[in-house]
Amino acid sequence: MGDHKDAYRYKAFISYSWADAKWGKWLQHEIETYRTPRVLVGKDKGHGPVPARLHPLFKDREEEAAGSSIGAAVEAALADSEFLIVVCSPNSAKSQWVNRELAWFKTHRDPSKVLALIVGGEPGDPANECFPKALTHHVAADLTITDIPEDAPLAADARDSGDGKRRAKLKLAAAMLGVGLDELVRRDDRRRVLRTRLVVTASLTLAAVMSTLTYFAVEARKEAEFQRNQADGLVEFMLTDLRDKLEPVGRLDALDVVGQRALDYYAKQKLGDLDEDSLGRRARALLLVGEVSNIRGDSDDALRAFQQAAATTKEQLARDPDNQQRLFDHAQSVFWVGAIAYNRGQYGEAETQFREYKRLADRLIAIDPKNPKWQMESSYAYSNLGVMFNAQGRHAEAEPAFANAMRLTESVAKSGPFDAERQVELAIAVNWLGIGKHSLGKLSESLTLHQREIAICEEVLRRDAANTMAKNRLSVAFQFLARIKLESGDIEGAIRAHDQGLAVNADLRRIEPANTEWQQTEVGARLDKAATLVNARRFEESRALLDDATALLERMMAKDPANTEWSRSERHKALVNRARLALASGNAREARALIKQATALTAGDADQTNHTVSLLLTGDIEARLGAADAARSSWTKALSVAPASASLDDERFALLKRLGRAAEAREVAAALDRRGFRHPAYLAERLR
Repeated sequence: MGDHKDAYRYKAFISYSWADAKWGKWLQHEIETYRTPRVLVGKDKGHGPVPARLHPLFKDREEEAAGSSIGAAVEAALADSEFLIVVCSPNSAKSQWVNRELAWFKTHRDPSKVLALIVGGEPGDPANECFPKALTHHVAADLTITDIPEDAPLAADARDSGDGKRRAKLKLAAAMLGVGLDELVRRDDRRRVLRTRLVVTASLTLAAVMSTLTYFAVEARKEAEFQRNQADGLVEFMLTDLRDKLEPVGRLDALDVVGQRALDYYAKQKLGDLDEDSLGRRARALLLVGEVSNIRGDSDDALRAFQQAAATTKEQLARDPDNQQRLFDHAQSVFWVGAIAYNRGQYGEAETQFREYKRLADRLIAIDPKNPKWQMESSYAYSNLGVMFNAQGRHAEAEPAFANAMRLTESVAKSGPFDAERQVELAIAVNWLGIGKHSLGKLSESLTLHQREIAICEEVLRRDAANTMAKNRLSVAFQFLARIKLESGDIEGAIRAHDQGLAVNADLRRIEPANTEWQQTEVGARLDKAATLVNARRFEESRALLDDATALLERMMAKDPANTEWSRSERHKALVNRARLALASGNAREARALIKQATALTAGDADQTNHTVSLLLTGDIEARLGAADAARSSWTKALSVAPASASLDDERFALLKRLGRAAEAREVAAALDRRGFRHPAYLAERLR
C-alpha cells in the first residue's frame, strides 16, 4: 500500500454516483480550470514544488452495474491518480461502485490522499448518511469493507449550509497543492476583487453601449447602426484575436459563453436590414463560433452557427453575385454545413452541400484561374467529395477526386517559397490519395504515398517543432503506415509505427486535452494498435489499449451523441476488436455478445463494409460455439452484402473458403498475392 511513483497521469480521480453526475461535472470543471496564485507556484511547501494547475482529473464514467471488480480501465485510472476525491451524498453512500473504487484506492494507494466533497445528506445520520462505508471504515487487503471504524478524511462541504461551493473548491485545491487554506483563500479573495472590478467595468461599458444603442435606435437610425457595428466589432475581436490567444494554451472553453451569447445576438437580427460590412462581420463571427463549438464537441451549436452563417453569406452573394470574396465566403459556410452532415452520417445532405461547394469553387477558378487561393478551394472541394465517396464505398469515384485534389495542392505548394501551412495541406491531400489507392487494392502505391506524407510533416516540424497541424497529420500518417505494414506482414514494424503515432498525439493532447479532433485520432490509433496486438497474440496489452480507447470514446459520445463518426464508426471498430480479442482468448460467448452489438450498429449503413466484417466474425463465433447452421447463414449474408471493393478481398477470400467455394477463393487469393498482401490473418486463413 502507498504511493509507488513520483508522477501521475491524473491529479485526481473523481468517484461519484451517477445520480450526482452534475456534481462530478462541476467539480472537474472547477478544479481543472483553477489557477494557482502565481506567487505560490514553484514554492516547496513540504510536499514538493507547488504546481500551477491541478489537471487533468479523471471523472469516472456513469455508474455501472456492480460486477466482481471495478474494471481494468477504472483500476488503471485509479492507479495513475495522485488523489481520490469522493463526491459524498446518500446516493454515493449506497453505491457499490463508489465503495469499490474507494476500497481499491485505500488498499493500493496512500489513504491520506483520499478527499471528500459533501453535496448532500449528513455524516453519521443513519437515515441520510452521505459517507460511503469504505470511507469511514477499515478495508481489508481483499477489498472487504470491515465494521472497524476509521477517521473520515478531510471533507469539504459544498452546500450553502457548509463551506459553500467556492470555499469547498479552495479547500480541496489547498489539500492537493499542499498549501494552507487561509493563504489560498486570501489570495483568491484578492483575485476575485480584481476580477470583479474588471467585470463590473466591462459590464458598465457594455450596458452603456447597449443603452446608447437602444436610445439611438429610436432617435437616429444611423447612430444605431454605428453602435451595432461597434458591438459586432467587439464580438469579432473576442472570437478572432482572443481565440488566437486562447487556442495555443488549450483554453477554448473560455469562449463557450461568448459563443452562445453571439449566437443569440445574431439570431435576432434581420438580414435584410444589415449593410455589407455588418453582414460580413456577422458571417465571420458565426463561422468562428461554429468552428469553436465543433472543436469542443458540440455539433448542435456548431450546426446552428454554420446554418446562420450560410444564410448570411447567401444574402451577401445575392446582392453581389460575381464578387469573388462573396463566393469564397459562401463556400466556407456551405462546406461547414456539409461537414456536420458528413460527421452525422447524413451522406445525402453532405453530398448536396459538397457539390454546391465545388460549384462555387469552379466559379472562382473561372473568374481568376491563376489565383492560388481559388486553386486551393478547388482542391478542398475535390477532397471533400472524395472523402464522402470513400465513406460510401464509392472508391472508383473517390480516387480521381483525391488525385485532382493532390495535383492542385502540389501545384500551389511549389509555386512559391516554403510555406508550412501549404505543406501540411499537401500532406493531407497525399494522405487521402493514399487511402483511395488502398481502397482499390493498390497497396504499394498507397505505401509510397503515406511515406511521402510522413516526410512532408517531418520536414515542417524540422523547421518549426511546435507546429500542431503538422504534428496532428504526422500522427495520422503513422496510423496508415502501421496498417500497410501489417497488411505487408510486418507486425513489429506496424507496432513501431503505432507507437510513433501515439507518441506524437500525446504531445498534442497535453497542449489541448479537450480538442475532439485529436481525441478521435488517439481513439483510432489505440483501436488499430489493439487489433495489431491481437494478431501478435499479445492479448493483455491489447485489452489495456481497448479499455483506454473505449473510455475516451465514451466521454466523446456523451459530449456529442449526434456525431455518428464516433457513436457508430469508432464504436463499431471498438466492439469488433473486443469481439476478436475475446474469440482469440477462448471466450466465444463473450465474443458473441460483443459482435451482436457491433452488427446492430452497421445494419443500415450506406457502405456495407463494416457490416460485412461484423457478419464474417459472427459466423466465426457461431462456428466456434458449434452452431454450424447459424455460422453458414451469417457467412452467406456477409458475402451477399459485401461491396465490390478490393479492400475487402481478404474478407471475401475467407467467406468463400468457409462456404466451400474453393475455386472462387483461389482467384481472390491470387489477386491478393499479386499485390503483396500478407496480413497475418490472411496467411493463417490460407493454411486452414
